Parts: sequence; C-alpha cells; structure tokens
Amino acid sequence: MMPLKILFVLLVASACNYYSNNGSNYLVVSAYTPHSSKMVSSELNKKSTALQVLQVLNDSKKLASYVTTSKNAADGKSDDQGVAVVTGGNSGIGSVTVETLALTGMKIVLCCRNAKDGERVLDGLSTDWCRANVRVQSLDLSDLDSIESCVNEIIQKEGRIDLLLNNAGIMALPKRETTKQNFEQQLGVNHIGHFFLTRLLLPHMNDNGRVVSVASIAHSNGKLDLSNLNYDPDSSSKRRYSPWGAYGQSKLANVLFAKTLNEKLREETDGAADRGILSVSLHPGVISTGLWKHSISSWLKPILNAIVTDKTVEQGAATNVYTSLVDGSELDGGGGYFKDCANAKPSESGSNSKLGNQLWIETEKMIENAGYSLPKTLSKSEVCSEVME
Repeated sequence: MMPLKILFVLLVASACNYYSNNGSNYLVVSAYTPHSSKMVSSELNKKSTALQVLQVLNDSKKLASYVTTSKNAADGKSDDQGVAVVTGGNSGIGSVTVETLALTGMKIVLCCRNAKDGERVLDGLSTDWCRANVRVQSLDLSDLDSIESCVNEIIQKEGRIDLLLNNAGIMALPKRETTKQNFEQQLGVNHIGHFFLTRLLLPHMNDNGRVVSVASIAHSNGKLDLSNLNYDPDSSSKRRYSPWGAYGQSKLANVLFAKTLNEKLREETDGAADRGILSVSLHPGVISTGLWKHSISSWLKPILNAIVTDKTVEQGAATNVYTSLVDGSELDGGGGYFKDCANAKPSESGSNSKLGNQLWIETEKMIENAGYSLPKTLSKSEVCSEVME
C-alpha cells in the first residue's frame, strides 16, 4: 500500500499541476510526417506529447547532431543516422519513446528482459519503415552477466552508439528482493545495472553522444545510507527495508549518477573532456504504467488514475524524447535534471556533488566486489570492435 504521506504529496502536486496548467496554450499539431516543414509552435509544456516534441524540434532545427534531417531519413538516406540504445523499451513510456525515436531514422536497440515483449512492440510499430529501424536486444538489468553479454552484442552488431537512454525501472517492491549478485532489487536494477551498462558502453560512444537517465520526483524523498545501500538485514545499520524508501533511494541515485557522470566527463584529462558527451536525468511525470503494479492495491488504482496521474503515457514520454533528441546547446552543459521538457531544480541531495562522488565510488566498489571489471577511464576505446573477454 502506498504510504499516506506520499499519497498526500501526489494529490497536492496533481492539484497544483491542474490549476497551473488550466487554460494554458497546449501544442496542437498535425500527425508527424517526416516531410512536414510547417512550424506549428515552438512552445513545449507538460501536456506536450512525444510526437509533438519531435515535430517542434524538427521544425525548429533543434535536433541533436547525431540526428540528421527527417526528410533524409524518410528517403532512406539514414546511413549517417545515430544509434540509440533504450532500456525498458517494451512497455509504457519506453515503447512510445522507441517509436518516436525510430521516426527520426535513428537505429534503435530496444533492450528488455523478455525478448517476446520487445517483439510485440516491434510488431505494433506504425510503419514498416519504423520497424526496419528497430531491433530487439535481450537485457536483464538484475544480472551483471546479462549486461556484459548485452554490451558485447551491441558492439558487435552496431559498432558504436550515440545515445543511451536508461529508461527501465521497477518500483516499490513490497518485500526486499535481491538481484543475482545480491544487490537490493530496486537499487540493483534502477541504479547499479544502469551504472554498469553505461560504463561498459561509454568507450564505444561517439563524440557528442548522450546518456539520459529516467529518474523520478520521488528522488526528493530518497535517502542514501552509503554503509547499507542494500538494506541488508544482517548489517549493523538500523536501516530497515521499505518499498518506497528503496525506490526513492534508487531514483536519487539516478539523479546523482547523471550529474556525477557529466562532471567526470568534463574532468577526465586523457581525452574524454573533449568528447562532448552530455549526461542528464529527468522526471517523466506521474503516469499510470506497469510500474504501479507492486505499489498500490487493485481497488485503489482507478482512484489514483483519476486524481493523481498528471500525464498520459504519450505525454510522459515527451521529456524522454526531448532530452534524447534536442540539440546539446539546449541542455545547459549537461548534468541537469529535467521535467516537462525544461530544466528543473532537483532536491538538495540530488544537487550534492560530494554525495554523488561518494555514491560513484561505492557503486564501483560493489560491482568490483561482485567479481566484475569496469573500464579504467571514460575515454573512447581505441579499437572500435573491442569487447569484454
């Protein structure tokens, strides 16, 4: 059951969102076609959909450097289009994001635990042209072995990538569960799995690439106990597992990881500082998706859907698409936290560079203690075909 405190916060936020947006000028655009050049509006807000974001970025020529023109992509001239890796692209905002990115002509690697779920998304894409731009990749973020295998296959098949969208996640598991490597499940999937995936893929990311991490406004209530991130019941720490406490911790970790990664990319002195890779995090909105399945009772879901959720799935994917596709000059140098397609202010903890660096060190230690290796730097690999042994 969702704690009353969190339910109250969501209710208040929902009411504020309604009154602040009631009567505002929402985007109204025609269905996106790659040849469309009509500028409808340059304004984006919390009710903009993923498709509307793409339309505006395309018409205003604000697309990232790894996306060429939609017209060229539509004409089949997409050899110079970028490669995007999207985790959790099999459902919810992930599947909407995958289809929207595919409309640009980018090559999309749709990563999900169950390949059959990914194939269903592929079959449901609107056009043969979109389907031709997407391939399904097996990935279990709760297993570091699976992550290594996934990265090897991506590098073997794609060579290099331009965009990594860390979208997958789980929320508020009722009881403490652990991953294959004995990390607390929410931390393991939402943070450690994506941390490991990102670090392994970074040497194979093109210059001016991007890492986008889907966090949540729940990071504001998150707390890190660096001595017991796993909520280990045998630890001397008095920390005890709670579904929403563990979720908030994992989302705070997402925000801090995005910020710290961006800082380290700027700091590294062996060439990575000039690569132009940006890292950001985002809050997609309060959306009714499969993430809710563990967190609320079935009788409460219709009520929450009516009064708490503030976006449709299509609207929830908008900030994913914005941060993934907008020109890098619009991201204020990276490291930021976005919501409603705009830079937003994270919590005090989410802005804490010292805490972010401590989490980075502790995460590296946890992965290495589990018997896995991390690249020594964030630099580009000298051999494009290099894979882990």
